[in-house]
Amino acid sequence: MNAHGSVLERTLSVQHIGGRDAQDTSGMNLRGVARSGSARGLLRCESGQVLALTALSMTALMGAMALAIDVGQLHYRQCLLQTAADSAAIAAGLELGNCGNTVCANMETAAAVALQESGISSNSITPVINQCAVSKSSSLAMIINVAPCMLGASDPNNGNANMAEVVLTEQQSTFFGAIFGIRTVNLVARAEAGEAYINSAPTPPACLYAKSLEFNSNASLDLQNCGIYDYGNLQTNTNESTIATDFLYYGTWSPNNCHKNCTWTLGEGETQPTHTTTATPDPLASQYSTPPSKPGTTYTNVTFNSNTGPNTLSPGYYQGDVNINSNVTVNLTPGLYYFDGSLNVDSNSTLECTTCTGGQGVTLYFNTGQLQANSNSTVQLTAATAGSQTNGAYPNMLLWGGPSAANMEIDSNSNSYFNGIIYLPDQTLTLNSNSSVNVNGTAVSTALDVNNLMLDSNESFVLNGSNALLGSSGNPPTLGAFALAE
Repeated sequence: MNAHGSVLERTLSVQHIGGRDAQDTSGMNLRGVARSGSARGLLRCESGQVLALTALSMTALMGAMALAIDVGQLHYRQCLLQTAADSAAIAAGLELGNCGNTVCANMETAAAVALQESGISSNSITPVINQCAVSKSSSLAMIINVAPCMLGASDPNNGNANMAEVVLTEQQSTFFGAIFGIRTVNLVARAEAGEAYINSAPTPPACLYAKSLEFNSNASLDLQNCGIYDYGNLQTNTNESTIATDFLYYGTWSPNNCHKNCTWTLGEGETQPTHTTTATPDPLASQYSTPPSKPGTTYTNVTFNSNTGPNTLSPGYYQGDVNINSNVTVNLTPGLYYFDGSLNVDSNSTLECTTCTGGQGVTLYFNTGQLQANSNSTVQLTAATAGSQTNGAYPNMLLWGGPSAANMEIDSNSNSYFNGIIYLPDQTLTLNSNSSVNVNGTAVSTALDVNNLMLDSNESFVLNGSNALLGSSGNPPTLGAFALAE
């Protein structure tokens, strides 16, 4: 038994020890499991936070993307709207002369067509006229103003009747803006176009424009209320005298002896002609690119030899020369005169328009030929004012030379005057006179726009720009360069 008992005791001891060890080991395992479960719980908690942050970030990102899409679409549409407003303003501004500086049917049609050509509208739009405040519209709407007023006094062209203002408004829906309570945005585009003065700094603007200007000895120009712009070469000589609000030349200047003995009475702080780097091409070219149509009534080879009988010319088409011989007075009737020949005014004769009153006047268009006013002749002509022209006369246009017209020469006495534009884009205008005679001094408003202007020796020519306006104060600037202003 002892032997068996010993073996049994040892076995029991081992089992006891094993059981304690097992219990201890089990306890250790349970604590380890407990610690491992805590870590997994923490990870699950952190994973939930990341998911929440990710969801919030995605929401913000999607919102930003939605906002970017809306802003991009609105910006794209705003650009299209502005381009269309620019085009409509140009189209409206080009009708200022035809509409007498008011909004008329031609202006409305031109602006509406410009919108269609810009792709902004497929239908014709009836504009609102002369409205100085923008109101919301559920569809594309257009406002046309002559004399801009939308910006008030902050606009340098505010109230300028030589400018047309177009304002487009359109309600644009958003794609995602409704999420933030922004379902629509009212887009507004504004533009101005019209007569932009040659010299942007001086006031008043120029009333003499030439592609080249040549003074001979002792010649003088007296420009009242306006200035000179020489686009090409300027040539002076000896003892020249010029009075003007300013004198700009774009090309070169050959002063010869003028630095020493010429007299410059200029505004804008100028002591002599000033070179400018601003090129201003012919300011009337676009407005008068199309010649007038021939009137229906035709006259051939007309000659006046004496003052007997009714020495009268009527508007019409003159095929051949018209000769007014010495000591004869001929009266014009207001309207358009279309010449395929020369109008010759001999010495001591007179060409006038006694019925050019109340805004009525004449336009002399030379398809070929020229106006030849000889020494000591008298020419007293006035152009029609806007809204008062009759029988085909053009507002403000007095003498107009076509591409095939000849050069013109005016050698008149001090009683002559030319109220209106003398427009010779392809010709040389030569001004002659006797010494100490001021030609055109009694004109109320004159503008010269010529290819070349030559002042002969001892010539003295006066231009009364009347603030560079022809006729009444509401008409366009005589030498305004048409442009998109804003």
